[in-house]
Amino acid sequence: MKFFSFSNKEIHPQINEKIIDSKDFAQLLEIDDLLKEAKEDIKKQKLLCDKDCETLKKEAKKEGFNQGLDKFNKHILKIDKNLKEISKTIEKKIFTIALSAVKKIVGQELEIHPDRIIDIVKQALKPVLQHKKIKIYVNKLDLEILEKEKQKIKDILDSIEYFLIQERDDIQRGGCIIETEAGIINAQLENQFRAIEAAFESFKKK
Repeated sequence: MKFFSFSNKEIHPQINEKIIDSKDFAQLLEIDDLLKEAKEDIKKQKLLCDKDCETLKKEAKKEGFNQGLDKFNKHILKIDKNLKEISKTIEKKIFTIALSAVKKIVGQELEIHPDRIIDIVKQALKPVLQHKKIKIYVNKLDLEILEKEKQKIKDILDSIEYFLIQERDDIQRGGCIIETEAGIINAQLENQFRAIEAAFESFKKK
């Protein structure tokens, strides 16, 4: 789906198409700029590598094969390290921008479709479907919606004996905390975003 057409270096929205918010569009452009920057850095490193490799070949002839080969290998390792550092820096910048965009999209989705909280709660309940006692804490704005669908939510619980949905001031809209006889599940959105960040940091270390 096209959102914009480009003509004479000006941006024109397509007829009958959604217009992207200026801040969202700016984030997309920032990601695009970062990718271009990464490609340019890699291209420069490759040119430097090719040039230095040619120099090292000439030096190898003068200094002897083994000594020249040692210099060549050290230089290749240095180039590889530089490329990895560039890649990690760009990855982090893109991830930060993307996560910020996701948070905004989720917030907007909950504003437009507040009933999405029902799906969020059902998803959070999946690990505790067999538990007998369940108490769900939510934001007061979500409580009314969930109360209307309380029986449908309760129906997915196999062995439930005690079930309560209650508001709590410290819980943001769109999230919940589930308390059972076995423990607590923190399904607040910010907690889930932190889990995504932790997973990204763990992935980077591999």
